[in-house]
Amino acid sequence: QIAVALIAYLLLKLAKDAAATVDGTLAFARLIRANLMQRRDIDRLLKPPPIPQRDLRQLALQLDRS
Repeated sequence: QIAVALIAYLLLKLAKDAAATVDGTLAFARLIRANLMQRRDIDRLLKPPPIPQRDLRQLALQLDRS
Protein backbone atom coordinates (compact mmCIF):
# COMPACT_ATOMS: atom_id res chain seq x y z
CA GLN A 1 0.00 0.00 0.00
CA ILE A 2 2.88 2.35 0.69
CA ALA A 3 4.34 1.72 -2.75
CA VAL A 4 0.98 2.44 -4.41
CA ALA A 5 0.59 5.65 -2.40
CA LEU A 6 4.10 6.79 -3.40
CA ILE A 7 3.44 6.03 -7.06
CA ALA A 8 0.12 7.91 -6.94
CA TYR A 9 1.82 10.89 -5.26
CA LEU A 10 4.61 10.96 -7.83
CA LEU A 11 2.14 10.77 -10.74
CA LEU A 12 0.12 13.63 -9.27
CA LYS A 13 3.29 15.67 -8.73
CA LEU A 14 4.44 15.09 -12.32
CA ALA A 15 1.03 15.97 -13.74
CA LYS A 16 0.83 19.10 -11.58
CA ASP A 17 4.28 20.26 -12.71
CA ALA A 18 3.40 19.63 -16.35
CA ALA A 19 0.03 21.41 -16.22
CA ALA A 20 0.75 24.25 -13.75
CA THR A 21 -2.96 25.10 -13.41
CA VAL A 22 -3.17 25.11 -9.59
CA ASP A 23 -0.58 26.25 -7.07
CA GLY A 24 -0.77 23.59 -4.36
CA THR A 25 -0.44 19.83 -4.65
CA LEU A 26 -3.46 19.25 -2.40
CA ALA A 27 -5.63 21.60 -4.48
CA PHE A 28 -4.49 19.82 -7.64
CA ALA A 29 -5.32 16.42 -6.11
CA ARG A 30 -8.81 17.69 -5.22
CA LEU A 31 -9.28 19.02 -8.75
CA ILE A 32 -8.29 15.65 -10.23
CA ARG A 33 -10.51 13.75 -7.80
CA ALA A 34 -13.52 15.92 -8.65
CA ASN A 35 -13.00 15.51 -12.40
CA LEU A 36 -11.62 11.98 -12.52
CA MET A 37 -14.25 10.52 -14.85
CA GLN A 38 -14.33 13.43 -17.30
CA ARG A 39 -12.33 13.12 -20.48
CA ARG A 40 -10.76 16.57 -20.71
CA ASP A 41 -7.25 17.97 -20.71
CA ILE A 42 -5.82 18.80 -17.30
CA ASP A 43 -5.28 22.44 -18.19
CA ARG A 44 -8.99 22.78 -19.08
CA LEU A 45 -10.43 21.35 -15.85
CA LEU A 46 -10.95 24.77 -14.26
CA LYS A 47 -12.85 26.08 -17.29
CA PRO A 48 -16.46 24.98 -17.91
CA PRO A 49 -16.97 22.58 -20.83
CA PRO A 50 -17.91 24.24 -24.11
CA ILE A 51 -21.59 24.44 -25.02
CA PRO A 52 -22.31 22.17 -27.99
CA GLN A 53 -23.41 23.89 -31.17
CA ARG A 54 -27.03 23.42 -32.25
CA ASP A 55 -27.58 21.67 -35.53
CA LEU A 56 -30.17 23.72 -37.40
CA ARG A 57 -31.12 20.69 -39.51
CA GLN A 58 -32.47 18.94 -36.40
CA LEU A 59 -36.04 19.55 -35.27
CA ALA A 60 -36.58 21.23 -31.92
CA LEU A 61 -39.49 20.57 -29.56
CA GLN A 62 -41.58 23.54 -28.49
CA LEU A 63 -42.60 22.68 -24.93
CA ASP A 64 -44.41 25.89 -23.95
CA ARG A 65 -47.76 25.37 -22.22
CA SER A 66 -49.76 28.12 -23.86
